[in-house]
Amino acid sequence: MEKLETKKDLLTKLRAYGETPDDDVIRIKKQIEDTLIDCPEILYALNESSLYSELFDTSDKAHWVWNKERGMNIPTDECRLNWEWNESLQKYEHLGEWDRYFGSNANIRPFLFIPDTQTDVKHYICYQVSTEENVRYNSNEKLLDITFTIFIHGGDRIDKVTGLPRHDLIASLIREKFAWIGLEIPTTIPIYNKESTTDNNYVVRTLKYQCTLPNDIVKTSNGVTAYNNKRW
Repeated sequence: MEKLETKKDLLTKLRAYGETPDDDVIRIKKQIEDTLIDCPEILYALNESSLYSELFDTSDKAHWVWNKERGMNIPTDECRLNWEWNESLQKYEHLGEWDRYFGSNANIRPFLFIPDTQTDVKHYICYQVSTEENVRYNSNEKLLDITFTIFIHGGDRIDKVTGLPRHDLIASLIREKFAWIGLEIPTTIPIYNKESTTDNNYVVRTLKYQCTLPNDIVKTSNGVTAYNNKRW
């Protein structure tokens, strides 16, 4: 039995689930979060003007102009994105708080959330990770489903940049990031793409991807998470 004697011991164990989780759902959800937050196209397509100052460089003052309709300064087409290239990591790093797009009350949520009727125009991407069955004839593997549900407020259905329905645009950007690519896992296969509406003025598109994973045989040792099975 695991030895837990103090509150510190308890908190240390709980924090480990957020840092190096053995649970596939927790770990894959975190990878999805990181992928979405690293995609400025998706963040911009959510059209959350209150976060423009995080997504774009506010020090680039020459490329911010007053917008009468929104009642605020907005970036021009020449305004710099608020990130910079890290040569050693070979990736861009955010300079603004792009993670403000994510959370229990934000635009991107790691659970299914059905928006209430709202006068404020706001859009959402919700995602879920679940397993419903094992691979046929092989109980060591399971089928993992990743579901994205996009809610677009009826007051802002069309993206002005592309002329496309906003839910279709965001779905296409998600497909570009996830379909047939995978995360740490083998290929994610698109299996579902359906349009719908809600009773309270939201247009919806639901996407589902499926992949095969070892069946809950993950183990973390010395901060490294790996599949603990000879077959993998």
